[in-house]
Amino acid sequence: MLRGFFTNSAGTLVSRVLGFVRDLLTASVLGAGIYSDLFFVAFKLPNLFRRLFGEGAFTQAFLPSFTAARKKGIFAAAVLIKFSIFIALLTALVLLAAPVFTKVLAYGFSAEQIGLAVPYVRINFFYLTFIFVVTLFASLLQYRDHFATTAFSTALLNLAMIAALLLARGKDGATAVLYLSFG
Repeated sequence: MLRGFFTNSAGTLVSRVLGFVRDLLTASVLGAGIYSDLFFVAFKLPNLFRRLFGEGAFTQAFLPSFTAARKKGIFAAAVLIKFSIFIALLTALVLLAAPVFTKVLAYGFSAEQIGLAVPYVRINFFYLTFIFVVTLFASLLQYRDHFATTAFSTALLNLAMIAALLLARGKDGATAVLYLSFG
């Protein structure tokens, strides 16, 4: 129990430090302007789902049912299939109606700025699929008393974004947002 506490604490600390480095690099590469605004708008929706899934809500809902299930493999597979179908439909909806979602996310943006943000919203939304898969498998690992994956998963996101920002240094703002979106 104490080991799990320290693992989660270490993961949170590493993630926060890397998030600080990521924020410094984001400010350095994108600055405070339209391109940083475009990225933050594009990342807003998947980041919301990351917070919902990745910060325990899914695990807290899933683990008690998984623990009570007699056929755990079938239960986990059913959750994987049902959520995958839901996420695929939601992703298709966001991809098709990206201008509408972008307009809602970027209230106050001009039509031109919304047009610039739409491709980034589409790219960033695919992150939701990865969030779900990591969260489901991390929940299964937590059932087996393995907490490191969950604790350090947001650190991996920060590392990917830091790498993208380092690669984007010296590039124009639109390219930097593209790199960061794929990161």
